[in-house]
Amino acid sequence: MRAIPILHRDDHLVVVDKPAGILVVEAPGRRGPTLVDALTRQLGVRVQAVHRLDEDTTGAMVFALDAEARAGLDDMFRQHAATREYLALASAAPSPPAGRIESQLAEDASGVVRVVRSGGERAVTHYETLARRGRCTLLCCRLETGRRNQIRAHLAALGCPLAGDRKYGFRARGDERFPRVMLHSWRLAFPHPVTGAALAIEAPPEAALAP
Repeated sequence: MRAIPILHRDDHLVVVDKPAGILVVEAPGRRGPTLVDALTRQLGVRVQAVHRLDEDTTGAMVFALDAEARAGLDDMFRQHAATREYLALASAAPSPPAGRIESQLAEDASGVVRVVRSGGERAVTHYETLARRGRCTLLCCRLETGRRNQIRAHLAALGCPLAGDRKYGFRARGDERFPRVMLHSWRLAFPHPVTGAALAIEAPPEAALAP
């Protein structure tokens, strides 16, 4: 495996540019190399995951390097205090072109997260249209909450699932080819959990997701 790109590192935490096709931690029924294992070997110190990105999602992700940072980051993500912006290539144009999606999300028996009328967990996503890309639309999505598959489920519920996201309803048309779910963690901003310094880190996207 190639070295994981480091976007920021200090004594307490590291922010990396996660590649596609690797699990952050082991998942039920899934075994094999994980990002935590790869980073631990690369850095020579045990890293601790404090949030998740899906296997196919790329971009900025923070890991704790010690217990103090782990506690602070855990609390920060639990309180939704970090700013998390994503670039998303949607298979259709949302209407309206910018807005706020609030709903309850719950996982069904097949493992797909869906919008439900009652129960579930509150989820809020802000989105805005950046550009048209052929039949697709490039969006910037900001998470107010951070539920599993939140952006994927919310955009599918709007009728514009992410390009390449067959699990959430994407269907290729003509010669469309997407190697993965087209979602990228673009910007991550938060106060340092130990020093309090403001951190703002950006992971450059691939060409298909560049604004």
